[in-house]
Amino acid sequence: MEKSKKPKTKVYASCEHEYVSYKDLHRLCSKQHTYIKRQDKVLKVLKDRLRDYHEKHTDCLEKNQELLQSHHEITRAYNGLHEMGKFAEELGIDIKQHQDQLPENNKDYKFEQEHKLLESGRVQHIYKIKKDKEKTND
Repeated sequence: MEKSKKPKTKVYASCEHEYVSYKDLHRLCSKQHTYIKRQDKVLKVLKDRLRDYHEKHTDCLEKNQELLQSHHEITRAYNGLHEMGKFAEELGIDIKQHQDQLPENNKDYKFEQEHKLLESGRVQHIYKIKKDKEKTND
């Protein structure tokens, strides 16, 4: 009595305890290839959507930065004036009594203020008071 012999198949790779044939590996590779192609298509669509979104919102970001910069300038100006007021109070000057005489409230003078943020992180406050030539000539 002869035992039936199984035909020998070549084994190209093995997964732990299973033997995987070439056909199985080829099938797996083709499935992965089609999956990668689908993912590439999805990524291209998302890339186009992101580019469109970026183009639409770039001008909004620029306007937001301008608004933020002007907000910082206004805050620096206010802080500078506040510090001047505290300094005047420390010297014993009644600010409310002399409020009408402030340069920005006085019509005969031209008042300018400038506030610069230095590299050191400190803020430099510059105040300029000039007699208004147009009004003094009248």
